[in-house]
Amino acid sequence: MNKNDELEYYQYKLVQFIKNKFLSPYKFNQKKVSRDNYSEHSGISQGTLSRLKKGERYDIPTSIIYKLCKFEGISVTELFKEFENSLKK
Repeated sequence: MNKNDELEYYQYKLVQFIKNKFLSPYKFNQKKVSRDNYSEHSGISQGTLSRLKKGERYDIPTSIIYKLCKFEGISVTELFKEFENSLKK
């Protein structure tokens, strides 16, 4: 696998991880909510949420990862630790 393929694979797996951890389904205060509601409270645009929810490869901006972690009450460090552990399975 060349470096470009590795990067695309990593990006794809990160999107899948975020989708499964936070966006399937969208939740706010432990209740299912609409994408619009999640967007309003998290500060992440509906378009970005749709892109993440599709689960396709996406080069997620650091600002989105930060907003998502802040909204979900997890540190960026913890998110990436969990992500790295998920890759080992």
